[in-house]
Order: sequence, then structure tokens, then C-alpha cells
Amino acid sequence: MKATADNELFELIKQSSYPAFTELYQRHWKYIYSIAYRKIADKDDAFDLTQNVFMEFYDKREKLVINIPVRNFLRTAMIYKLSNYFRTRGFQEKHYQNFQQFLSQVQESDTSFDTLATKEAEMEFEEMVELVYQTIEEMPDRMKEIFLMSRTEKYSITEIADQLGLSSQTVKNQVSKALIRIRTATAEHKLPVTQMMILVWLTQS
Repeated sequence: MKATADNELFELIKQSSYPAFTELYQRHWKYIYSIAYRKIADKDDAFDLTQNVFMEFYDKREKLVINIPVRNFLRTAMIYKLSNYFRTRGFQEKHYQNFQQFLSQVQESDTSFDTLATKEAEMEFEEMVELVYQTIEEMPDRMKEIFLMSRTEKYSITEIADQLGLSSQTVKNQVSKALIRIRTATAEHKLPVTQMMILVWLTQS
């Protein structure tokens, strides 16, 4: 089955093909695990969340309708798991420090952070996660490339500038414009800046 495309594997899984499910798991579990581990820095919890994502995927196989790449569907499922993880455990100190480091990279600040745990628990993550992904996908190619290099691939501004042959200021401007697009797309939900940035942080894979 190694030559079978993901969408074909999914159709087989819907027919309860466990070999197809095993193949899909082998292809994507490390990527899905890495998303969780980068956010919570706990190997056991990250592994448990990964197993839960795939078990629920199989359990719900007959009713699932997937109109996006299966890999993206699994990524979104993990984001939902992470949102629940933070809701049930609170934004613990180690995660707060991790987020603060991210926040400093985009030069944002917000005095409402002390109410984060309560506010975050009220967020409608499913809708918001999809909105952020959609906004990123609709960015101009160069802006999206720079934004994903900065966020997903963790390149510094200088490294991106060197790789793409651009000035550091141009890279900063593109990242800033990308974040403005996300803020604009989520504006109707009236999220405080910090909450919006947490959502961006969670959705980075």
C-alpha cells in the first residue's frame, strides 16, 4: 500500500481496512506527534494525544467527510486536542514561558494575559482554527512562504532574508502583513490580541 495515495487510503479505511489505516498512521504519526510535542514539551502527553487523534479518526471513519488533504485534517484534529489540553490543564507556567518567547518574536504585548485561562476556555477553536488556516492559504505566495518559514520552520528573520535574497526589513514587513491579515480575518470574533496570538501559536505546525 506504500504507493497508494492518502485519499485512496482514506476510502479503504472507511470500508474498515485496517492495513490501510496502519499505512496512513505510519506515514503521518511523527508529523502529528511533533505538533503536540512542540507545544506541550511532554513526550508522554504528546504521544497520548497523537494516539487519540488516530483512534478517533478510525472510530469515526464511516461518517467522516474530508474535503482537504488527509494530513491537514489530522493536523487540525491535533489542534483541537491541544485546545482541550490547555483548557483542562490551564495555561501552565512552562507553556506560558514558551508562548511569551513566541510573543516576543512578533513584538506583541497585551495586559489581559492574566485572564487568559478563563477567556481561552470560551473560544470556539474549531471555527477559529479553520479560519486561520484559510487565511494563511489565501496569502500571496511570497507572503505565505515567508510567514511559514518564520512560524512553522522556525527560521529567523535574518535566515529567511539570506535564503530568499531579501532584506531583513522586507521579511519583517511580510510577516507583519501576514499577521495583520489574520487579525483582520478574526476581527469579528472580537478576540483580545493575546488570545488571537495564542490561536496563531497553537496552529503553527
